[in-house]
Amino acid sequence: MDMRKSLILWLVVSLATGCASMSDTVDPMATIEPSKGVLLAGVTSDGNDQVMDAWFYFRKKGENQELRLDAFGMAGLFKKPNDFEGRDSHKGRLIALPVDPGEYELFNWTLYVSRLGGYGYISPKTPPPPHSFTIKAGEITYIGGLHIDTISGKNSFGISLAFGGNPDITDQTSRDVSVLKTKYSNLINWPIQTSVPDGRQWKISR
Repeated sequence: MDMRKSLILWLVVSLATGCASMSDTVDPMATIEPSKGVLLAGVTSDGNDQVMDAWFYFRKKGENQELRLDAFGMAGLFKKPNDFEGRDSHKGRLIALPVDPGEYELFNWTLYVSRLGGYGYISPKTPPPPHSFTIKAGEITYIGGLHIDTISGKNSFGISLAFGGNPDITDQTSRDVSVLKTKYSNLINWPIQTSVPDGRQWKISR
């Protein structure tokens, strides 16, 4: 079975985005409302030239509104920001979002890719099992290093294209707390609780 056919078994490439939105991150120069908690994650891709962004989705339990964690955000359309330069090969951002307290779940991912003069969206045909986590007022909830590796293959014209992705979710506390201290200095004294998904359940078997 060739690369393209095998990837179709795992992934759906769509040409329409969902309604998920990316919230504003913590302003490092501002005082955060004590009624809020903070969601912290390192969101990255492997730097493949065809990847325009990598997204992970979360939502409050019992609600339909989808929220998004972006590896690059709007800046990625011009020059991809990278908070992890010199730390590892992953490229992306450490994101700290002010969030209302409550029960949430991380439930899916997407690669936003260039596609022969246009663009496309790669998401799993069957979403991974949701990962539940809790946001508490005055605390940081760290949900890990959320990374997506690109799976490439050649089309019928022999052109190499990004046809799929494979999430790699790990506990990157040491790396990400180090970045936190410089990027979000107003969060240094906030207590951190860790709730990292089981990355094995998110990987796509090949």
